[in-house]
Amino acid sequence: MSVRSAKRLSELIVLSAVALFGVVSAANIDLRNVPTTALMIKQLSSAYFVNGDDGNVHVEYDLLVTNAFTGPVTLKFVDVTDENGKTLMRLDGDRLVQATQTLLGQKPVKSIPASSAAAVEIDLTLPGKTPVPAVLSHRIAYDFSATDHLATVIGKKQIEGPIVSVNQAQPTLIASPLAGTGWVATNGCCSPNVHRNARLAATDRIATPETFAIDWLRIDERDVCKNDCTRNEDYNCFGVPVRSVSDGEVIGVRNDMPDEIPSSKQPATVKTPFDYGGNFVYVRIRPDLYAFYAHLRPGTVTVKAGDKVKTGTVLGKLGNSGNSTAPHLHFAILDRPDALVGDSLPFVIDRFNITGKVEDATGQVSVEPKTLAVKDAYPLVRGIVTYH
Repeated sequence: MSVRSAKRLSELIVLSAVALFGVVSAANIDLRNVPTTALMIKQLSSAYFVNGDDGNVHVEYDLLVTNAFTGPVTLKFVDVTDENGKTLMRLDGDRLVQATQTLLGQKPVKSIPASSAAAVEIDLTLPGKTPVPAVLSHRIAYDFSATDHLATVIGKKQIEGPIVSVNQAQPTLIASPLAGTGWVATNGCCSPNVHRNARLAATDRIATPETFAIDWLRIDERDVCKNDCTRNEDYNCFGVPVRSVSDGEVIGVRNDMPDEIPSSKQPATVKTPFDYGGNFVYVRIRPDLYAFYAHLRPGTVTVKAGDKVKTGTVLGKLGNSGNSTAPHLHFAILDRPDALVGDSLPFVIDRFNITGKVEDATGQVSVEPKTLAVKDAYPLVRGIVTYH
């Protein structure tokens, strides 16, 4: 063996000894605490807060839960914690099932199938005078079948995190787009429903365009319509003027889609993504802040792109155009002029009176014994309201 080869062999022996020493010296580390997990969990949507008409603050966001395991995984509980680890809310049981949903179909799921993802909807309610945390975290426990052939590879069934930053911007203060008595928010924040659950994939993210968007109908004599409710004219809200909620500039309108027939299972005129809003108006009320009014009656839009409007300007009349099964106003504040992939932003209405509440999905109405005056608040789902 040459001197050079002997030197190289000696170096390899030394390196092997160093490597072996490294393994031996690491023996004091607990190698049993392997951080493998069946789930990958991250923040799906931005976290915003809104002041509800119940006197509480509602913090809203979704978590994206991806099952990277070979079998179904069931969530046991989701704790929302503050930065010190204090539990602010626990989701478990049926509440957790209702909050765990397929991304687009919005179907509650008891377990997340292998190699798939679901959203967990977080609706954190805090007393009205409680400071809104700037940071939230989570403690999430889950389980799966012990008979799965890869069950032994998972090191832990509880996850700490993810950490979520809560946007501290105050909700946008607006006037009401409607006037008069009996207005009910049938879809909106802050509990599971087709608006709060809405998610749609864009090229770079999953958009949440309806978290705070509201669908308004009008109740009169304990019902939203008269006769057999088969004509748009049977609905109490049909043809009501829709008003601008703020000063701003009109940047987009549509005025040519016919109204749908009430209670149709599938809107006949919706053929492309552009059709979903029916006849609509977009008003830019601040940079990167857009008011969106949808499903207006054809031929009633009174403004055009480029028009400057004031708070209270009539924009059109409430109708049943686009992706709609009954006359109603769909209203939202968005971060971009796109009702499908813009993100919904929180808003509060300057003043209104709560006069009752729709108790359940059957439409049973309970009228409060006296009117409650509310200022600078978000009208929560199912409240019956008078707007000034």
